[in-house]
Amino acid sequence: MNVPFDQEQPHDRHPVLRWIGHTLGIVYILVTLLFGPIKSLARWLAQQRRIQRYEHWVSGFSPATGLAASLLSLSLLELSKIAVLLSYRGFGLLVALVVTLCAKASIGYFAHLTWRAARPQVIAAYPWTARVDAWVEVQLVQLRGFRDRWLSYVRSQPWYLGAVTTMRRLRQSVVRWVRMIKRRLAVQLGR
Repeated sequence: MNVPFDQEQPHDRHPVLRWIGHTLGIVYILVTLLFGPIKSLARWLAQQRRIQRYEHWVSGFSPATGLAASLLSLSLLELSKIAVLLSYRGFGLLVALVVTLCAKASIGYFAHLTWRAARPQVIAAYPWTARVDAWVEVQLVQLRGFRDRWLSYVRSQPWYLGAVTTMRRLRQSVVRWVRMIKRRLAVQLGR
């Protein structure tokens, strides 16, 4: 018996939950796509002694330990998605967005750093990890290509230049306000 697709799965059963799931999924993907441009933060972190010591420490692991540490850090990143959903349920969309950004910036960087340090020994010891790593790299290249095409499209829009100019002016205004507040506080505290 052929049952139409819309009768197999009732789509109107939990529309709010479906909308929330789709929204958080899109936000997570967008944060993942846009996290690439935050290279200045990654360069600054790479120059910190603690980060360099951690990377050196992980590079000294045996291949099995390095693989386990990499998988553990990746599993922490996946568990952070549950934290995003729980934060949405308990505190709302804004907190879920902040948790998403923090998870990608902290746990995501930690997972990337751990794999980068352990990668040479793990790939040398386990050939199958080289295939998995190559597959992941292809997926990341495709995502970056999508991101670059999307950013080119946005930049080609007639409103883009006006939006960038407005954001620069807003940032300059905020800087002026902060300087003014600092001066007034210094005068008030100096009395």
